[in-house]
Amino acid sequence: MQDYNIDIIRRKYQMVPRTLVFIEKDEKILTLCKQKRDSFGFGKLNGIGGHIEQGEEPFESAKREIMEEANIQVKNLDLAAILFIDIGDCPGVEVFVFKAEYLSGETRDSKEGHLEWMTRAEILEQPNTVKDLIFLIDLTDRYIPKSTPRIVKYSYDKNEELRIDIYSEQE
Repeated sequence: MQDYNIDIIRRKYQMVPRTLVFIEKDEKILTLCKQKRDSFGFGKLNGIGGHIEQGEEPFESAKREIMEEANIQVKNLDLAAILFIDIGDCPGVEVFVFKAEYLSGETRDSKEGHLEWMTRAEILEQPNTVKDLIFLIDLTDRYIPKSTPRIVKYSYDKNEELRIDIYSEQE
């Protein structure tokens, strides 16, 4: 770090890195209803994921979160999108969104929350989903394996309405 001026770095826009994984099995998606009070999306239905720890890269983080939150093995873990979430004066959030297929193991609830395999229709019926859950699931469904991930920017207008811009779209 001796080549970097830490004061300059601290004054720059910063982002909190996170992972989010949508795991599929028999046309169902593994969902997690967050029960940990200090977690993002408390009480909401979402995919598997969390913060990227210092020293981790996104794939390592995704695998760790899958084991911690679901206790299962997956295959074909692909980076489908990268979200940049601008939330104003606060640090932004950078989310690496993955798609994976269930391989083995029995899911078990954890301190993070309750797990359930759900179809799209069942997810749509839930009153407690995070606002963009279906959009993100659709985004990962359109992902072509081993291709370039989509780049997506979330921002909020003056009325706090979510705006979504997709900067790279696959053919």
